[in-house]
Amino acid sequence: MSTNGSPPGNDDGKHRNPRVMMWCVSRSVSTAMTKCMSFVEGAEVWLEPYYTSKAADDTHHMHHPDSSFPLELEGNEDSFRETAINLALGGDDFDRDHLDLLSPVSLKRIFDNLDPAKKFVFIKDLALGMPPSRFPYLPDRSSGIKHFFLIRHPVKAYKSLRKCLLNFILPSDPASEDVGIKMPDEKTFHIIKDIPSPREGTLYNYQAIHELWSHIRKTVDKDPVIVDIDEVLENPSAMMPRLCNALAIPYSKSLLSWDASSDVVLKWKSSCSNVRDSPRYAMWFTNAFKSSCFKASSTTASLDDATDDIKEVVEKEMPFYEEMYNLRLTI
Repeated sequence: MSTNGSPPGNDDGKHRNPRVMMWCVSRSVSTAMTKCMSFVEGAEVWLEPYYTSKAADDTHHMHHPDSSFPLELEGNEDSFRETAINLALGGDDFDRDHLDLLSPVSLKRIFDNLDPAKKFVFIKDLALGMPPSRFPYLPDRSSGIKHFFLIRHPVKAYKSLRKCLLNFILPSDPASEDVGIKMPDEKTFHIIKDIPSPREGTLYNYQAIHELWSHIRKTVDKDPVIVDIDEVLENPSAMMPRLCNALAIPYSKSLLSWDASSDVVLKWKSSCSNVRDSPRYAMWFTNAFKSSCFKASSTTASLDDATDDIKEVVEKEMPFYEEMYNLRLTI
């Protein structure tokens, strides 16, 4: 049995209530996990704050390749407003009253100073949104935040990601061609090479999450929790109590079966003013928003039916996944 995931220390008495930051790879059923955690009593849930901040930086760079997106809002309001508008071209309505959420400096300030009275805070984010250049904006150890890494076999994750990109994201995003993304051909599309490179960081999910995990272990959380989502999907009644214990979250059976209504998503905090009804988020998260339980996936980890680009990417990514998988939380 893995001992992965010691609960955060509360020696100073300041952080008696759980605060969890879940880092994930794309297509890891992470949004369904987030919806599940929304039903912990008193939950305050955040959706991808650092990833959206990183997207703002990349979007600014696409339109202004010779300049960097400012790190702080104060004194740079015009740049933030312009970038929020450009981000909104995919159909999102970015909240003009909370432009500060596009700033990694602001996010660190918020998460370093969470209200101790809040019963539970859960922050879901993508490791792709936290490249090494942004590590200084991670919450400090004193924030009381416990880090949780959600992984999935790379073949399963990349099969799902490729399908999503081809069927939903690229063809229906009006901003795609403006930034140099050609409409994809299913046979020749490459899941990494045909996506614009970010200004900083990588598009390789497992390289990104491994780099972040390694850094967090050395700095703010020596024993972060690692979970393979398929083990949750296959045996939620055994895995969820283990996960809650590792994260110091009160467990109840409501975390095995919850309301299918997407109304709870309206309470999530984000720089987008209405996550649930955002066309861009809907492309990614519709099924997760309507989820009511964890269900085993029919996607296989076999490469027999995988495309050449997935085979190439998985070969590069597997060592990162395997090292983390070997330290995962188990029953």
